[in-house]
Amino acid sequence: MNIKKLLAIVLLIAMVLSLAACGTNETPPAVNSDPTVEPAAEPTPEPVNEEPTIFPWDNFEGRDPNSKPDTAPNGASMWWDNWANLRASAEDGVIKIQYRPKEFNTDDYVDENDYYARAGDWMGNWGEAIDMWSLEGIQYCKYLTIRIKGEVGGEENKLIMDWHPEDSRFYAARFSDLVLKDGSNPVITTEWQDLVIDLEKSGFPGMTNALHIRAFAECTIYLDELYFSDPVGPIDATSAETILAGFNVPESGKPADLPIKDFVAEAAVIFPWDNFEGRDPNSKPDTAPNGASMWWDNWANLRASAEDGVIKIQYRPKEFNTDDYVDENDYYARAGDWMGNWGEAIDMWSLEGIQYCKYLTIRIKGEVGGEENKLIMDWHPEDSRFYAARFSDLVLKDGSNPVITTEWQDLVIDLEKSGFPGMTNALHIRAFAECTIYLDELYFSDPVGPIDATSAETILAGFNVPESGKPADLPIKDFVAGS
Repeated sequence: MNIKKLLAIVLLIAMVLSLAACGTNETPPAVNSDPTVEPAAEPTPEPVNEEPTIFPWDNFEGRDPNSKPDTAPNGASMWWDNWANLRASAEDGVIKIQYRPKEFNTDDYVDENDYYARAGDWMGNWGEAIDMWSLEGIQYCKYLTIRIKGEVGGEENKLIMDWHPEDSRFYAARFSDLVLKDGSNPVITTEWQDLVIDLEKSGFPGMTNALHIRAFAECTIYLDELYFSDPVGPIDATSAETILAGFNVPESGKPADLPIKDFVAEAAVIFPWDNFEGRDPNSKPDTAPNGASMWWDNWANLRASAEDGVIKIQYRPKEFNTDDYVDENDYYARAGDWMGNWGEAIDMWSLEGIQYCKYLTIRIKGEVGGEENKLIMDWHPEDSRFYAARFSDLVLKDGSNPVITTEWQDLVIDLEKSGFPGMTNALHIRAFAECTIYLDELYFSDPVGPIDATSAETILAGFNVPESGKPADLPIKDFVAGS
């Protein structure tokens, strides 16, 4: 075989082998020279800030009621603050407001109609005017939150809320008639709470620059913080006109346009003692007009009559005589026996919601006037102790002493200042000299704290006054000489 044939055979074999290799079904594995790369992790989203947008009004930090700051805590100018007919103090960012509304008197007011028409003048008034429109991003808001508590609770029935935006219009309402976020009305308690007031439902604009909390009856509240929240739309604060253009609420009038006289009557929480309706001095009723049991009534050394719910008491104290008394010292030592004495014992503790009270009101007049110099007031709570004082030495609500005249008047006795407990179940008005008085009504008012009437011990636990003695422990001989 020549060389050419040999090369041809080799070439043919190579071609056959090559064709065989091309016909195989297996695919060699692909070779990847790059390293394995893990998929990238999704980035963790930043937490969304859900804090509500608020516009602070005041938090009273560093506040001195006697000195108006130029700038409110929110950074806006404080135009004025008002502390009228009240006592105020501040501590740790809390203000204590003791409202003392001015009472009706004929020196300042023509009559009661004039008095109530000028209610904005005599009510206790805390208020501020702050340039709220200068706050950055200012908006109309849905809510006003007030952090508040009361001295005894129930103060919402004695307060007026009023405010006005950049003009002279007022938007006023009784505090108890405001509407809260949950649709209820405010109830102030002795515990701190955040009252979230729905401004639109309460009939007010959604932002203001002058805010007042007034009181038409004595009460004490504490304020910690006030702020607007839940913006509902931007305010164009270019001018008063542009600001007012965003308000869409009716004008509800100034505070005096509200039925303040009715509010005053409704706010008076009283615990009646007696009104003498249907009374017969010769026959003790089993039940007093207040619904409580009458344990006893006393008509000693006097003549008495009753007509149309008024009792007439003609005191006739027993004079000194040697048949009944060893000497004058014995006579005066037993003054409780010989003085004219009207008195009653009533189960006051059984009255629903009974509380210690600040005042006792007595509707009284005299036959000739000046009878206060001939009378002794004494009483005792659920025990045998007496608390006695000459009637003319009692202290009234306005700080004066009683003067009985021939005209009917309501003497509002400040119990604590007169040295007596704030509630009693035995009451006497005695006379150490002849005189005649008329009584129409007696009642306790202005609760200052609840009474635990479980027992005599729990009742007495609430009293914190000194024992001033029985009537005979007073200098009756001196009183007689001075009468």
